[in-house]
Amino acid sequence: MAYTIDLTGKIALVTGGASGIGYAIAEAFLEAGAEVIVTAKTDTSLEKCNEKTKYGVLKKIKLDVTNDISIENLFSQIDDLHILVNNAGIVKRGLEFRIEHFADVINTNLMGVMRMSHEALPKLALTHGNIINIASMWSFFGSPMSPGYTASKTGIIGLTKSLSNAWYEHHVRVNAIAPGYIETKLTKPLRDEKEEKEKITERTVMKKWGAPKDIAGAAVYLASDKANYTTGTTITVDGGYSIT
Repeated sequence: MAYTIDLTGKIALVTGGASGIGYAIAEAFLEAGAEVIVTAKTDTSLEKCNEKTKYGVLKKIKLDVTNDISIENLFSQIDDLHILVNNAGIVKRGLEFRIEHFADVINTNLMGVMRMSHEALPKLALTHGNIINIASMWSFFGSPMSPGYTASKTGIIGLTKSLSNAWYEHHVRVNAIAPGYIETKLTKPLRDEKEEKEKITERTVMKKWGAPKDIAGAAVYLASDKANYTTGTTITVDGGYSIT
């Protein structure tokens, strides 16, 4: 018999799951047998999200992770929950030294994770579920162009450790994934800078940028029973960028 990871019977929620890394994770969860809900902040993003995949149909719900009423409305539509992926995030490259932009990034990327995790805890405790936070390679480096993004993603690793320590009494595991340079809409401005893109590619051990699906495998593992003894950890998926 093949060694497989089966998420049949699990219900997963992926914030920012309408595109990019979030969408790839949502597809992988569907492939593994889970029911999956994805969120996006705007109607336009939800409309662009293809809910019909070759593995099943995604449920789409509008969500602003900076708004308590929006979060409460989301959870009022969810009965059971086994997996929460805190993927929603923003970056304002080159603008984050201005306090208003710095605060906006922190509010979305870090405080949004705490808001969602806090609201999901009662449901996850009932199912002995788990949380997966999306950190970043910049959790370990200092981006010269995005101090707010760097601070928020560094904070996610600390928050992951803290929540895993506090919430295992509720039988809820909390882990994180730190992606490297992935080809998404968020990184397109950087990829458009030919010299910078080549510099990144050359430093990366595998000599290429990652695809969103490269993050999905780690998410499926962390979400599954195969990771029952894994909590408070961060899995780095960066093609070897951080070891050079």
